[in-house]
Amino acid sequence: MYTDNYKESTTSIPLSRESGRELKKSLRIKLEEAGCFKPTPFYHSLHILALTALYTWAYLVLLTDSPLYIHILALILVAFTNVQSGLIAHEVGHGAVTKKKRLADLLGQFLFSFLTGVCYSHFQRIHTRHHANTNERALDYDMQSSIVSLYPESVIDKQSAYSRFITRHQAYLIWPLISLQGFTLKLDSLATLYNNSKETRLDQIALILHWILWLVIPSMVVGINLALLNYFFITWLIGPYTGYIFLVNHIGTYVVQPDDNLSSLQQQTMTTRNLEQGIFFDLLYGGINNHIEHHLFPSIPSIRLHKARQITREFCHQHGLTYREMNWMQAAREVFDFLQTISQTNNQGQTEPPPV
Repeated sequence: MYTDNYKESTTSIPLSRESGRELKKSLRIKLEEAGCFKPTPFYHSLHILALTALYTWAYLVLLTDSPLYIHILALILVAFTNVQSGLIAHEVGHGAVTKKKRLADLLGQFLFSFLTGVCYSHFQRIHTRHHANTNERALDYDMQSSIVSLYPESVIDKQSAYSRFITRHQAYLIWPLISLQGFTLKLDSLATLYNNSKETRLDQIALILHWILWLVIPSMVVGINLALLNYFFITWLIGPYTGYIFLVNHIGTYVVQPDDNLSSLQQQTMTTRNLEQGIFFDLLYGGINNHIEHHLFPSIPSIRLHKARQITREFCHQHGLTYREMNWMQAAREVFDFLQTISQTNNQGQTEPPPV
């Protein structure tokens, strides 16, 4: 378990790309010898079955005239299983569950497109780009936003009064805004389907089945108004949970500039932070509280990331590499301070001190 007494390493000794590749290869060998890449079919099968059972129970409850508190519990449970299913689909996309592409695609469509209503192909597209260009201000999809600003140049690019207002107050507004992420993910999914209709046939079938499950059948059983209301609240509840998990992984760490020449090893350790450890947190975060290890070696199954973390931490300290771990509150504070600093950027791309 992480403790506040743990001393983190926050500065990296400069490495050439070649040296970085050799070090990463050496670390991979250590992790392979420790069995960190070993598949976990029983764990993933059990996890998927348990989530599907919870999802089914909650769905059936929402089709009955249940007491209000049971109804609310079912809504929360569906949102929880949606995010957890997405986390497993995320592992599937990285090859951490199965190396068979056809099976991986089917699992991804079932867990993401069908159960959650988010296009699996859309997520794969943006997430693959994120891993390849982590925290690169010009290339990382997660660094691009028409509303908030994650680097000074982004502030200058904001033209509308609305986006400038959001940027000025983004340190405070980021949390209510992130609560809408369930809606933005689903809307962006539809845009991906529209723009790539031939390549997303499986997504289209899975999403149609998802809408039949959540809009058509419930409308026939409980009425269209309650069906829409249930679906609205489930989609909204996804946002705070995903925000809690993902917002603190990279924001406030090093922003990679176009002329930087970092090795993959240094880029991933400098732009990523780890959070609390333990069985509860590993389940809550889907293993990506061990985010440094996940970014270095995405194909490690989530249940083995805690073991990889012990080895990677020692390796990074031994070789003078950045390695940051903290609790969620500390990470959230860093996110707040970083967003506050960026919001004070002037038209010349310089940050100004807050008014006294």
